[in-house]
Amino acid sequence: MMRFGTGCRGGSPSCWMRVVFWSVLLTCAGWPLSSAAADPEAIEAGKAYGAQANDTLPDAAAMDPGTVPGFETSTPPEADYYDNPAAMEDAAIQEAGRNDAAQAVTEGFAGRPQFIIDRDTDPMLRRQRGIEADPASITGALGGEYSGCETVTVETPRPGTTEICQENRALETRSCTRRLVVACDPERDGCDPGGIVPGSWSGDMRVSLTAAGGGNFILQFGVRGDNYWNGGAGRVFDRTLTLEISDADLVSRFALTRASFDDWILVKVNGQTVYVGPYGGDRLELVRRWRFLRVRYCDNCYGSPELSTSWNRRLNIDLRPWLRTGTNTIFMRTIVGGGGEGAIQITTRQKCPRECRDTWDESQCAALQARTQP
Repeated sequence: MMRFGTGCRGGSPSCWMRVVFWSVLLTCAGWPLSSAAADPEAIEAGKAYGAQANDTLPDAAAMDPGTVPGFETSTPPEADYYDNPAAMEDAAIQEAGRNDAAQAVTEGFAGRPQFIIDRDTDPMLRRQRGIEADPASITGALGGEYSGCETVTVETPRPGTTEICQENRALETRSCTRRLVVACDPERDGCDPGGIVPGSWSGDMRVSLTAAGGGNFILQFGVRGDNYWNGGAGRVFDRTLTLEISDADLVSRFALTRASFDDWILVKVNGQTVYVGPYGGDRLELVRRWRFLRVRYCDNCYGSPELSTSWNRRLNIDLRPWLRTGTNTIFMRTIVGGGGEGAIQITTRQKCPRECRDTWDESQCAALQARTQP
């Protein structure tokens, strides 16, 4: 480095141009030369710094000028600015008016493109506001904290972890009502002969079961005839019929509808007396009264065994109260004086099987069922 005052020799134009150019640049860059000139303390500080620096630099006057690159003179015109720094600004302004470099800088200010920067949308300003709101977001980058990071592919996955938590919920009891809805076909009867199991009957007289039309069936026990029994002065003929009823609750009709006999008759169903003829009563017995056989049909009711009549009584006695599901017994007693006979007819009918469908109404439980779903 050379002391201030060396440089342009003989006032060459190229040297002056360089001085003026840098002076213009410093002035355009905003260096406060005029302010410095107006501040005596700044000027004195600059002189002191220069004097101190000169003491540490080689003495240009004692150096061989040939050893200094670009040396032209030891008394350049710029040396006058040492004692008069304010003159530098005036010289620079004068030179700027005719210097091409200075003119290019001046014209560049006037002709450069104009840009409008929107405070709200400009990316630079938006990023600035983001940093102001969260300064920590860039601290790592500013400090070079991650400058040494590099991408590494991990071949072995991280070990799995097991996390366990517990949730305690209070138990509660809730209830709802499910309603069974049974829908059945309309009830009708006449589809079956009174619930009598086919082939289940057994008797010590003739038994027949025939259709009578309209859904009715006729169960006949005994033979309708005339005087096929010989009773003499009086004789008892007991006959029994057994049969199976599949379901007594489905029997819609089981009625004693005819009794044909000569001379007396009694009918029981499962031990219950249902008919005594021809005069009614509560029993039918052949007893000896004085010297003669008599028919007793109530406590103080007696009659002759021979009535000399073949009775054909139409009846309508409901026998269902004494029926039962399973085995049933029908008992018929005939008392004959002379010649006689005995037979009964029972009209039967049964309800038709009903088709029923079950449906559960769970509308009241829908809310609770929804809560049980995951």
